[in-house]
Amino acid sequence: MAMTAVAAPSMRPWRRQMGVPRWGAVVGLAVERWLEAERDQLVLWLPVMLGGGIALWFALPDPAAWCVAILLLVASGLACLAVGQGGRAARSLAIGLLTAALGLGLIWARSESVARPVLGGPSIASFSARVEAIEPLVARKLVRLTLLPIGKGAETDGQPVTLPYRIRVNLAESDAPKLLGTGAVVRLRARLMPPPLPAVPGAYDFARVAWFGGIGATGRGFAPVVVTTPSESGAGIRVALSRHIVSRLDGSAGGIAAALATGDVGAISEEDSEAMRRAGLAHLLSVSGLHITAAVAATMLIVLRLLALSPWLALHARLPLIAALAGAAAAIGYTLLTRAL
Repeated sequence: MAMTAVAAPSMRPWRRQMGVPRWGAVVGLAVERWLEAERDQLVLWLPVMLGGGIALWFALPDPAAWCVAILLLVASGLACLAVGQGGRAARSLAIGLLTAALGLGLIWARSESVARPVLGGPSIASFSARVEAIEPLVARKLVRLTLLPIGKGAETDGQPVTLPYRIRVNLAESDAPKLLGTGAVVRLRARLMPPPLPAVPGAYDFARVAWFGGIGATGRGFAPVVVTTPSESGAGIRVALSRHIVSRLDGSAGGIAAALATGDVGAISEEDSEAMRRAGLAHLLSVSGLHITAAVAATMLIVLRLLALSPWLALHARLPLIAALAGAAAAIGYTLLTRAL
């Protein structure tokens, strides 16, 4: 037993002298080799970590938890740099953690920058407002207005009331005046309430969407709606294009076509919307990268073909580059048209 107790420790220096690595060194070497092989792809993890920090902001409950998360991420990143002694693995992990902290900080700053007052409870108010946007809901026979209250003439039962910065109101089509358009000033009476919270946990959170949109109240407007200052620009290109498409195609076919072209889903009936959701195709109705990619590809192809008809341009100009610039312009224009920003 004594010989065994003496001989066992002597094996460890022998193993180190023979070059047998420890498990930590083996793992570290494997990570270094993987990072070297993926060196050109590591930058693609930056948006992933940035998005992870943003998702963390939505998952955590309050500012105290956000502060703790940012401090932990920053501290962990600095600890990686200190312990890793400048190794590639330590640097990569530190950059990822600091990027996640940056994402959490950016979305927090964004939420504070768009903060607007929210209506405290349901109320019926009479007020004047400037029309910021018009969205026809043809299938429901409604017109949705995004309004910016102006002046100090808002009243509730004859008492002055302070309204939020931006309000979204639905009107019946028959109650919408003909002179209504973007930029018009209207006087109306509406039943308002705070943006609703999710009906069940994990459901669509309109209150969160309204917060980032600056909408502090939603409701239903009542007739009469008086246009005190007519619009000079009409309802806008997006609404005009949607109405043109719906007028040429009857039923939900026109609504689906309008949704694919402008992102306006108001002309699709509830039955067809539910059928699309059950079929797993509802995502096709919202403007996404697929729609923008199709618009860019079509623009590039058309521009390239048209320019190639000129022999001088084909020989002296870089047509693919010109077509790419036209595609980029089309992508920006389509994004602005569909209000995807």
